[in-house]
Amino acid sequence: MASIREVAKAAGVSVGSISRYLNGQQLKATNMEKIKKAIDDLGYQENIIAKGLKNNKSFSVGLLMNNISSRLSMDIVSSIEEVMENAGYSILLSGFEGSPERAVNKIDYLISHAVDGLIIFEADKSWPGMAKLANVKVPVISLNNPSDLPNVDTVLVDDRGSVRRLISHLIAQGHHHIGIITAPQSDYTARERLAGVHEAVRDHPDVKVSTFYGDYSRPSGFEGAQQLINRHIDALFVCNFNMSLGALEYCNRAGVRIDQDLSFSHFDYLDEMSNLISNRLVIQQPAKEIGGMCAERLLDRINHQAKDVGSTFIFDNLIVGLGDDQNAINKPKIITKS
Repeated sequence: MASIREVAKAAGVSVGSISRYLNGQQLKATNMEKIKKAIDDLGYQENIIAKGLKNNKSFSVGLLMNNISSRLSMDIVSSIEEVMENAGYSILLSGFEGSPERAVNKIDYLISHAVDGLIIFEADKSWPGMAKLANVKVPVISLNNPSDLPNVDTVLVDDRGSVRRLISHLIAQGHHHIGIITAPQSDYTARERLAGVHEAVRDHPDVKVSTFYGDYSRPSGFEGAQQLINRHIDALFVCNFNMSLGALEYCNRAGVRIDQDLSFSHFDYLDEMSNLISNRLVIQQPAKEIGGMCAERLLDRINHQAKDVGSTFIFDNLIVGLGDDQNAINKPKIITKS
């Protein structure tokens, strides 16, 4: 196997330049191209164990997810993994399935495996034991749940604002009885989405809202649509992708014509319904951008290159049907802690 000196000789650069390149530092573009070519031509492979001992790093990061099998989670994991692998890091992935106790135990498990950083997806800061993150010695990012701990960065999506805009649009179109299928209000994201509904109708006393509380499942979406449509709603908004599939299934079975008998709008992470419903309003979360930003921020903190530790980054959603700019969601708003 080629040595780092042989790579440096083939690329025509110093050993120090090779080392900086392997550690993710930026060099002149021409030098980076030469180094990459030399590494590929010589089949050079780093000794990760030796590198980790030298730099006091494990070159692994922990990723703790609420629901590993959800479509949004899979997209985010894929994006995080791509960035991390390009930087020479591996991922230890674990799930807690909505259990506060499991979440805290999994944090201990990941920390005990000497991860260099930690990303936690949808774990509530109020859960018993979560305060221990204040004393964790590695960088931490809380995804989809706010944190007020000074050493924890937060990455959020403005679901409340997106839902408010969508419901306001329905009201402007003349809808007066809007059905909402929402998720359990024990979750931060579910609370934010329903809050967006209430904010939109606050100044419209003539608009009635009927709410069905589902459980994120397709069957609960089916039942919710059945109950709400029987209450003679003229618009239906579903706060979750899986429940929207169930609601659509009920409409198909009951002969309810979307956009004729009923306005139908929903969250759709992968735009699965793009060929099924035309002229619809769909809220899409920028999963790829979220995952990429989380990974890049974590790497900056691991390499001591991050500014304003403890900041909050807020992405906008794309609302299909309202003429949103796809590029706008790639630039999160940044709120720094005072």
